[in-house]
Amino acid sequence: MTSPLVKPDGPFAPATSAEAALREEVALLRQEAERLRRLLETAATVTWTDRLDDARSPLSPSWTAFTGQPTEQLRNRGWLQAVHPDDREGALAAWEQATAAKQLFSTRYRLRRADGTYVWMLARGMPVLGPDGAVREWVGTCIDIQAQALGEERAAFLARASELFSSSLDAGATLASLANLSVGKLADWCIVDVLHPDGHFERVQVVTEDPALTSLAAAVQQLPPVPRERPVYPPAVALATGRSTVVPEVTDALMEAVAQDVNHLVAMRTLGMRSLLTVPLLARGHILGALTFLVTTSGRRYGDEDLQFAQELANLAALAVDNARLLQGARDAIRLRDEFLSVASHELKTPLTPLSLKLQALSRAVKAHPDSPLAPVIEAHVETGHRQVRRLTELMNDLLDVSRISAGTFRLQREDVDVAEVVREAAARFAPRFAVEHCDFRVEAPEPVHGSFDRSRLAQVLDHLLDNALKYGAGTPVSLGLVVDGSRVRITVRDGGIGISKEQRPRLFERYGRAVSERHYGGLGLGLYLTRTIVEAEGGSVSVDSRLGEGATFEVELPLTRP
Repeated sequence: MTSPLVKPDGPFAPATSAEAALREEVALLRQEAERLRRLLETAATVTWTDRLDDARSPLSPSWTAFTGQPTEQLRNRGWLQAVHPDDREGALAAWEQATAAKQLFSTRYRLRRADGTYVWMLARGMPVLGPDGAVREWVGTCIDIQAQALGEERAAFLARASELFSSSLDAGATLASLANLSVGKLADWCIVDVLHPDGHFERVQVVTEDPALTSLAAAVQQLPPVPRERPVYPPAVALATGRSTVVPEVTDALMEAVAQDVNHLVAMRTLGMRSLLTVPLLARGHILGALTFLVTTSGRRYGDEDLQFAQELANLAALAVDNARLLQGARDAIRLRDEFLSVASHELKTPLTPLSLKLQALSRAVKAHPDSPLAPVIEAHVETGHRQVRRLTELMNDLLDVSRISAGTFRLQREDVDVAEVVREAAARFAPRFAVEHCDFRVEAPEPVHGSFDRSRLAQVLDHLLDNALKYGAGTPVSLGLVVDGSRVRITVRDGGIGISKEQRPRLFERYGRAVSERHYGGLGLGLYLTRTIVEAEGGSVSVDSRLGEGATFEVELPLTRP
């Protein structure tokens, strides 16, 4: 009788094909999990887990290795202690929102490295759900985005600096803005040294992030760099040679080597410098100054990237300072020119008075001998002399007015004025001149038109407009008109002369503005500028309508009543 087959049992029983397949699948899953783990650790700076059944939260060897936090410090959200204090509130809020909704956790924060340096991280995490839909654990990564964040921060800093530089055309204000903007963002201290155009050096700004160190900052400001023949102190090197200096780690031996004197060494030691960066301010090949950034309290250390960024910032600042200096130079030149014109006008007018008196005396002498055959000839020459003296006097007065306008001393003396009477008086003065130039001169002025104006300035406006019509419209009809329109009065001067091109019209009322070559037409180019200044000071406006070759019409509009 054959015995029945007995299936072996126990640990030494041969495996079935199903069990072998299962073990093979488990091994493959373990290999895949290990591969994914290694891939994740390669892609991320830090990986972390948060197991809800484990009080140690989060738990990750890479987290501990990066931050230096021991496992026992991770309990009760102790991981937040490794996050920058300014970023903790936002990181916690993002975490609580994600855990409450069982959704993606994603935020940016600065994570403290084991050496004390903060690094920008992109933190992301996902919940792992069980069969019942409950969260079993959280898994996540922290990816280093320091370069990206630093680039964004620096771009924003440069944009802000450019905005500040463009808001002021004063070199001192520009450098003060730069120093205050830099402290806290780029450095604990910022020192600004300036090389003035006359060759002397000045320490113009010393700014510290700590208000309690104001007195120390004042002491540092009293220690300006004095470049020697072979300077070694970084600001002095920048000012003398235009070279930059970056010192990642400042040692006491280095401070002793670069100190300019004992007081300087004491000041540097008191500051407690840890890292230093100095860049020159360069513009158009000239050294304008130097910027020095100091780290005294934080763990930051300057490197080549910081040097490159600081030089870019210094270039922007140097351009702003150079523009401010150029503008100031132009203003000084204009001031000196106006002062010269004022003095020259007075000096030139001085001999005109006795000359005018001599011409008057000569005219009286000629009239006393009417029978003399030379009387008509002398009288004609005397009249020509009078006319030229008046013309020269008008030019000197125009130059004096320009000086008054530039100095802010130009004033109006208003009184009750009959505008029509002023128009007729101006027409009477110019009628003989128009007759000599064979111009058909017509005047239209109504009955008295009263308003509050500076009579002499109003007459000056008419003189300039009529003189302009005489100069550019000689031999053509010229008209002077006065029209009342409600509470305003309009004065028009029209000629049929050479006209003005469209391109030249915008600059016609500017100082020294001309629409034609000075070789063919005289004058200083001030008449229409003074006309606009006077009319606008009276609350009115002046405009021109003209086409090249078709004459010009100037219109002055003035208010008859004032608020």
